[in-house]
Amino acid sequence: MKLNHKILIFIALFFLIACNPSGIKIGEAYKLGEVPSSILEVQDKQDPFSNDLKVEMKDLPGHDDLVFDRAKGFGYASGMDGWIWRLNLRTGKAEQWVKPPVNPAGMQYSDHSKDKILVCASRLGGEAYEEKNRVGLYEVDIETKKIDPIILDLPKLEKEEFEKVYSFSEMPNFSLTDLNSSNSRPFSLCNDLAVSEDGNRIYITEPFERVDAAMGSGAVPEAIGLYPHGKLWVLDRQKNTVSLALSGFTFVDGILIEKSPDGKEESVVFTETTKFRIIRAFLTGKNQGSSEVLFENLPGLADGLERDKDGRIWTGIIKKRSGLVNFIHKNPWLKKIILSLPQKILPISHTTGILVIDSSAKKPLYYSMHDGSKIKDISVSIPFEDRVYFPSFDKTSRGLYSLPVSSFKIKE
Repeated sequence: MKLNHKILIFIALFFLIACNPSGIKIGEAYKLGEVPSSILEVQDKQDPFSNDLKVEMKDLPGHDDLVFDRAKGFGYASGMDGWIWRLNLRTGKAEQWVKPPVNPAGMQYSDHSKDKILVCASRLGGEAYEEKNRVGLYEVDIETKKIDPIILDLPKLEKEEFEKVYSFSEMPNFSLTDLNSSNSRPFSLCNDLAVSEDGNRIYITEPFERVDAAMGSGAVPEAIGLYPHGKLWVLDRQKNTVSLALSGFTFVDGILIEKSPDGKEESVVFTETTKFRIIRAFLTGKNQGSSEVLFENLPGLADGLERDKDGRIWTGIIKKRSGLVNFIHKNPWLKKIILSLPQKILPISHTTGILVIDSSAKKPLYYSMHDGSKIKDISVSIPFEDRVYFPSFDKTSRGLYSLPVSSFKIKE
């Protein structure tokens, strides 16, 4: 006996409504194209991770970011076990150092003295946290190990705008002392940060806004949904204000400050991770209030950004882009169904890699992918002295991974 069309439509609607129990917002259809030929032309035919990879400090768990201070002989890693780890560069030993209220992510020194570390801290998918343990930006005093919250709440916005960039003169500006329970909300996910030359302004990425936001497995639904509610905030420590620099982008992640020839903060370069793009947003100058796509259709999920001493930009490609991702984003009606499935049954690539682009952020210089057999989930590439270090955002990872800079055939 055949069901009539009305019953079939009812069943289909019921199934779709029952899907997506977390209420993940779904973006519009998005068509991904071929990887740019300029990137494929600089792809390394050899896998440098297969032969030259050095693994030190094997007590160190998977981590999201690293900072180094050669003068004092230490480095610090934001571990996936919830701790910031201290790396003794002289003895080659790593140890748990301080534990923020929630999991540490992006880190930077507060200023040139390197006496304090600013750290974004957020929930990690699959972990339980007490309500008192807040997401936000924290500062750690290296000598005393004291952890101070810098900003845990953000202003509620009156309207939602898409791909909106504000110039410095137009940014919605809020006094931290005026924020209260009626006009603010908790920080959803504090992911990465960049600090101005004078240490007064901190640029903080919030990839998406959701009450139960989390990193890692907690961010996978957002990667599927592809809804543009990522934001960049600017905290001014001198004025005690927070400002909205941009909103309505998709998964705003890695961030770098770009200066004009006269040394002023002119623009920011950021990864729009789950949309496979790198973008520049102009905050001042003749192009202020606008943005340009530097790269699109990237071969994978570009995560953190770092500059080397020559100004080149290094990024981690945490996961390779797949044909399935292309198909899903082209057909968003499928997403509610996919979001109802257990994550563990979703096909996930093990391939990870790196991309190096020139100081103008427009020309690819090097690209390499690795099958994941030696290192997984490279979240960022960090040049330090004559080596490049690769944080692995993988709970099973153990050790500090690096390669000599000479391993990469960078095409200038």
